[in-house]
Amino acid sequence: MIISLNGKWRYSFESVPSNDSDWKEMLLPSNWYLRGVDFSGNIYFQKSFGLEEVPADKEFWLRFKGVDYFADVYLNGVFVGHHEGYFQPFMFNVTKVIREENSLLVKVGSPKEEKPVWPCYKRLIKGVLNHHDCRPGSWDPEHGQDYNTGGIWNDVDLLITSKVRISRVKISPKIESEKLARIIVEVELENLDYPKEVMVEVEVEPVNSSSGGSISKFKHVFLSRGKNQLFFVLSMKRPQLWWTWDHGEQNLYYLLVAVRDSEDVLDSLRERFGVREVRIDSGWNWYLNGLKIFVRGTNIIPTQWLSEYTPEKIREDMRLLKEANVNAVRVHAHVNREEFYSACDENGIMVWQDFALQWWYSRCDEFAEKAVGQIKDMIRTFYNHPSIVVWCCHNEPDLHQLRNLDTLLMVAASEEDATRYVDIASTTEFHIYPGWYEEDYKKYSTLLAQPFCTEFGAQALPNVDTLKRMMPEEDLWPPNWGKWTFHDFQHMQTFNMAKIELGNSLEEFVENSQNYQYKLLKYAIETYRRAKYNPMTGIFQFMFVDCWPSITWSVLDYYRQPKKGYYAMKTGYQPVLVSIEISDVVKPSDKGAIWIINDLHRSYSNVQLIYWLEDENGRRFNEKQATLNIEPDSVHRTNQVFEFKTCPQGKIWAKAEILTKEGKLLSKNQEEILVKK
Repeated sequence: MIISLNGKWRYSFESVPSNDSDWKEMLLPSNWYLRGVDFSGNIYFQKSFGLEEVPADKEFWLRFKGVDYFADVYLNGVFVGHHEGYFQPFMFNVTKVIREENSLLVKVGSPKEEKPVWPCYKRLIKGVLNHHDCRPGSWDPEHGQDYNTGGIWNDVDLLITSKVRISRVKISPKIESEKLARIIVEVELENLDYPKEVMVEVEVEPVNSSSGGSISKFKHVFLSRGKNQLFFVLSMKRPQLWWTWDHGEQNLYYLLVAVRDSEDVLDSLRERFGVREVRIDSGWNWYLNGLKIFVRGTNIIPTQWLSEYTPEKIREDMRLLKEANVNAVRVHAHVNREEFYSACDENGIMVWQDFALQWWYSRCDEFAEKAVGQIKDMIRTFYNHPSIVVWCCHNEPDLHQLRNLDTLLMVAASEEDATRYVDIASTTEFHIYPGWYEEDYKKYSTLLAQPFCTEFGAQALPNVDTLKRMMPEEDLWPPNWGKWTFHDFQHMQTFNMAKIELGNSLEEFVENSQNYQYKLLKYAIETYRRAKYNPMTGIFQFMFVDCWPSITWSVLDYYRQPKKGYYAMKTGYQPVLVSIEISDVVKPSDKGAIWIINDLHRSYSNVQLIYWLEDENGRRFNEKQATLNIEPDSVHRTNQVFEFKTCPQGKIWAKAEILTKEGKLLSKNQEEILVKK
């Protein structure tokens, strides 16, 4: 039985206020900032609840699905446990102190880190939620920890179980052939009763009927008092595999585990999983179920406060990701909530999962111990999600931590999960920003960060309406640069590196900024796509969406309104892409090349390639077409070219599209150019 303790709680900045009227009310779960409490430090939360009875043959557990960051828990005045870390679920056995009328007190601590700890020797494992250039205050020494993320941000429950309970199920599929997969099931049981014999049954059944039939197995086992571990191996004939959305179906299965004694079901649990294998070789080529695939990814930090990331918002992000033709996300330097990973399972989006380390941390052994424990917690918590394919230990560490702390974390992660790729760190060697932190985005033509680029991009302002929601109009124009900087705007890079013009109005500045991001992303993405497997094996644009109302590298703002860069990514990430390689300024004697990149493992015969030039009035020039065959998983520079001999001077567009032999649009693209003599 599960009893929810969500709802109205009392809170105070003192442990027990002298006057009952000094308590305030807060609706939980929530990060306290979202309830109007902008505070760093300790807050005490209190909740009273009753039970009809307290049966002697049951066990009682307080379960917290997420508290940021420290939690000290007291029930009926008795201390029952402490926890550190913001993302892990945790629980305490409260059987000895539970009563029919109960008072629960939770001291939640989410402090600021003070100098000299901040920012180079941090001790809180919160990743980008505590230190980043996209959070409130950016990385400013004074304001870089503003808008604290503390709170009881996820569900609180009272669990009532038998003396025997299932504490964890770990599911490891292994594909042996097209006709057979074997499923290793590890079941952890906790027996708080006397030693006894029980029957444990496992059953696999498809989530939907298209995933095949069910299989089951049971065994009688003798449980000693305390923790017990047992294994099952199930052979699955004709397994229906899990694929990304662009390569196949998202077939999923349920594993049901039941523990019975001679009379009753003592406990049961249902876990969802998928049958799939991902391999990454030494050249960073990715293989999904044996097929080589090109990764079209983006970095994501969907919110600064996890309690607001509702199922509705997650569904909207999944829709926007798939509309942008993204097949993988890098969960950037934080750990998200369970529902996000479940949505990636359902929508066929691979996950590169970073551990929650961002930049620099304490070098002491005590911090390393905490980090090792928490990275193991992360992997144990999310192990059964088929969408997760990479664990990464640290984002942009310094050299000392790369050689020391991150080596320990890599060993710990590999011990916990031998089925996935573990990356020691995502380093600046593979994070490149031509046109933003250095001049001229055309440097992408040198294929920087090969073979696998995990960050690239440029900032762009959100739409005018979003800016007006973010700041008072008197701070918007002329810009109050101090307020803009707090909202993560980078002045020097905008004007000195990217050379974006301010313009004569806020509307002009937004237009100039978004146009620049669009051009940079389009050039970078299509340059990398044309170099598929030679040498590029995948890319992760930085980044998808703002985690708060801000000005960043995102292509969607905090309110999910697209910038122009979103459409550059949507175009450049088409699974079948017609790409136009051409200069911004051309002479009548110049020519432009046409490429076709196919990321799908299927061929297209007798497609029609149609391409033309078009002026600002929509008039077409030099329209041509050709019949082609497209090979599966291929890159092809066609023999077709754009020519400009009879083209008028001035601004024009080079446009191309591919139609299947049935007349269905397969891909389209365009490039804006200037024709000069």
